[in-house]
Amino acid sequence: MSADPATETLVRLAPPVAARGAVRDMVGYRMAPMPGEHRGFPSPWLTLVFSLSGALPIEVPFGSRVRSAAFHVPVGGLHTRAVVMPRRLPHAPTASQRGIQLAVHPLAARAVFGVPASALAGEVLEIDELAVGGSELAGRLAECSSGIEATAVVDRWLGARIAAAEVAPPAPELARAWRLIVGSHGRARIADTARAVGWSRRHLTARMRAEIGVGAKDLARLARFARSRRLIGRQDRSLAEVAADAGYADQSHLTTEWREFAGCSPGRWIAEELSFLQDDSGSRSADSPA
Repeated sequence: MSADPATETLVRLAPPVAARGAVRDMVGYRMAPMPGEHRGFPSPWLTLVFSLSGALPIEVPFGSRVRSAAFHVPVGGLHTRAVVMPRRLPHAPTASQRGIQLAVHPLAARAVFGVPASALAGEVLEIDELAVGGSELAGRLAECSSGIEATAVVDRWLGARIAAAEVAPPAPELARAWRLIVGSHGRARIADTARAVGWSRRHLTARMRAEIGVGAKDLARLARFARSRRLIGRQDRSLAEVAADAGYADQSHLTTEWREFAGCSPGRWIAEELSFLQDDSGSRSADSPA
């Protein structure tokens, strides 16, 4: 990662071989201590963050309320509202936030966390609430002197978790339905998806909600939202073009979904956060710690 504490940086990392099927993305990040808040956006993937900067204060929407807590290794389930964290850490207001973030496949939750993704839906939990030895993991990360050393710790932990897991693979129909919905960025019709896997629409929705915590329709909405976020992050097209490319009826539909999922309009996110984000080559990125 960049040595400049004022620089926002994302460095793409290679997940350990044993976790390639369970982990979609693994990034090292540095988030500058700027004023304001950072939004952790909803996604079709589970979020696992290994903080290298101490406890992360996170506000988690919980019904009509907000639950606030501090996490060293937070695990986030599928959710349809953004979590919020300060861009300045209370215990280190002038220091950059550093860590390693993983996007974990929800159908791999049993292998990685020991519970189905539905047990995490709408939640952010500390890893030691799910995995034996989680608190020791946070301690080992705190002792790391570099991002490379921390990445090695994460690799070993993740590889050991998956190697020791004794879980049956998810139903092939469920896995295929997830691929059809997420792979199409939410454009696949739910009825067509159910028909393709040999289930009724009602059965597909019930099985999906029981395993990952959201039904097929909300999974499609999450996939469309994630697509729109990536397209907006490129900053090479108008919001009307993004809406059309991401499968929304129009720009108004896009904005409505953003207000629900992100808690703000696309324009506000661009103004408040997007200009800060860049990857390790200096180009801007729509991804960020969540």
